[in-house]
Amino acid sequence: MMHIEPDNNSLWVARKTTIPQGKNKWLCANIIYKVITNDNITVKLQTFNFDSITVSISEFQEEFYQLDYDEEYVYSPYYPTCKVSLSEFDIKRISINKLEKHFEKNPSILNAIKKAKQDAYNSKGNQFCITIEKYNDYKINPKSNKLERIGDPIFNRSTRHSPPISKSYTYDKFTKSASFPAPIGIREEDFALPSEQNEILIDLLSQIFSCKNAPVCPEEIKNELGLHFQKDTHICLWCGEIMDLSNINQNYCAEEHSINFCHRIPELGTKKGNVYIGHCSCNREQGGYSEEQRVEQIIRLAKTNPKYKQLILDQLS
Repeated sequence: MMHIEPDNNSLWVARKTTIPQGKNKWLCANIIYKVITNDNITVKLQTFNFDSITVSISEFQEEFYQLDYDEEYVYSPYYPTCKVSLSEFDIKRISINKLEKHFEKNPSILNAIKKAKQDAYNSKGNQFCITIEKYNDYKINPKSNKLERIGDPIFNRSTRHSPPISKSYTYDKFTKSASFPAPIGIREEDFALPSEQNEILIDLLSQIFSCKNAPVCPEEIKNELGLHFQKDTHICLWCGEIMDLSNINQNYCAEEHSINFCHRIPELGTKKGNVYIGHCSCNREQGGYSEEQRVEQIIRLAKTNPKYKQLILDQLS
């Protein structure tokens, strides 16, 4: 049991297990919190992006564990490099409410803006993640059929600063975790701390307004968000053509959409410099391979076929 002093506001802690909060939200295991206030009845905790929760003193003492920290970092084995800069907890999400309001009558552009926001701040979906309703049912009546897959360690969308789960983490290990069958983290390639999440959003929005036929972004909003763009300059890095938003269809429920958020190295995920707005068709051509892997494939093909080798040399000359 953790002992805490009434005036100890410099304590950093994490939750032992993932539990549901209401019907739609999970409280994630091992995510880092700072103690904000403690009156020995309730404890207020703040995590990244200034999100906060309040728990009873008994829950705090039973369900949380203390983390080491110094003047620069808080230390946790569940995060890359096993530490997180304290400055990350002073960073707020960038509000794009004014931008969304300005383009509310332009649904195509608005959808692209919202997609940029989603990619910046949320991890990818996961259909195998258990729902809170099914989780609650399981806790009442646990299933014992070992052949049936119950839940998954990866959340079905979560904040991108949730603890990343290694690709080597097995389902069998998950079943032995204290949180099972609740999720415990996100994919490694989805992980990004608040500072990088904000950078990704600004980068993607700047790309949108650098496309051909992009709408005019009000100067006030541009300066407020710190956007940097030059119209008619953004290209699809796969085909080299300038991206044209005149025929944009960003309805992801449709069979076709003309633009996509492409990854130069798919395994690296949505990181600044690795994600860009490109053609959906080009993204399909690239497939799940990185640009470098595709170039290596072309080189192998050219080595065994003089015709292709000469074609490449002619194009590059």
